[in-house]
Amino acid sequence: MPSRITSILVVDDDTAIRETLRDVLEDSGYTVIESQDGLRALEYLRKSPTPMIVLLDLMMPQLDGSALLGAVAGDSRRLQRHRYILMTAGQQTLSLAFANLLTNLSVPVIKKPFDVDHLLLTIEKQQR
Repeated sequence: MPSRITSILVVDDDTAIRETLRDVLEDSGYTVIESQDGLRALEYLRKSPTPMIVLLDLMMPQLDGSALLGAVAGDSRRLQRHRYILMTAGQQTLSLAFANLLTNLSVPVIKKPFDVDHLLLTIEKQQR
């Protein structure tokens, strides 16, 4: 049985959201790393020696969540060992290609604002 993932990378350009998530996740026993944009997150994920769960905002400057997940799809060895959860405040409909990418990578989508218990349950499901 694979070991439990205890590190979470929170990728969001909103400082308040990152700080709130850090507090909640650390209280739940996780080690939290923060990134304010997808470029830094991608660099960190490529170098990470262990698998992580990534809470990824969809809309960010520079490299957004969909572009980061596109990079994940193209790098099966290093980036697909991590588990991803997409967070979005947008009400827009996702394109069919992006919805298929989320399905292929087994990425759940959580709408902001979200219930903390629902977030923690989603993180727990990504452990399996």
